[in-house]
Amino acid sequence: MMRAMRARMLIALVGLSLVGSACTNGGGSDRPAQDPRARLDALGERWMTSVATITYRTTRRDPGEATSPHQCLRQFVGDTVDRQTGLMLCSGTGEMRLAWERSDRWRMDEESADGSSTSVFASDEFVRCRFDGAASGCIAVEKPGPFGSLVEAPAQTLDELETAAVTAEGPRTIAGMRAECFNATGGSADAVRRVVWCFSRGGLLLSLFDGIRDGRVTSAEATHVSPGVSASDLITPTT
Repeated sequence: MMRAMRARMLIALVGLSLVGSACTNGGGSDRPAQDPRARLDALGERWMTSVATITYRTTRRDPGEATSPHQCLRQFVGDTVDRQTGLMLCSGTGEMRLAWERSDRWRMDEESADGSSTSVFASDEFVRCRFDGAASGCIAVEKPGPFGSLVEAPAQTLDELETAAVTAEGPRTIAGMRAECFNATGGSADAVRRVVWCFSRGGLLLSLFDGIRDGRVTSAEATHVSPGVSASDLITPTT
């Protein structure tokens, strides 16, 4: 009887060993996590070949500006600017609509308290237009403006940061979509720059933070995403 019990125990142990091996080496969920840099590069490559129209909520602070709305509002004491307008100017918030037809054709329409502008990229040329009454006009520019990191591959940004170190952050839900987030820090000792990307699993860039310590800070977070781009979106506006 003891021999029979030992035989049954041996069979059970062998069975457990086989099940554990199948869970580890088969199609189970215990696969090793992908390297953050490799995953960021893969999502960035998908973004470069995606087609979508995305509306972002944006914030922007230029070097030398007050670091908080309260500090900024103090500059308007005794001025003719009313409090509501002052809050809009000091919050730095705005809205952007990006018509993105892969990385080779896109249009970026920005709206904020200090005016509106449009950037268009096609045929290897940037055109930037501002709409400020008599000062309105379009000019050819070399770079896409303060939100340039939105329209460049993460690998290019990492080259600018002079770093290959990428850290994965916890997942987020943005514009109703699950997003994978990553951050990297680089630059010089007197201009430390930090960038945070959040991509959908399909490769849409849903959120971007790009800031220099004590310097320029920009951020954009998607509020609405729709597939495709209208042909009229890619026409350079007239002023």
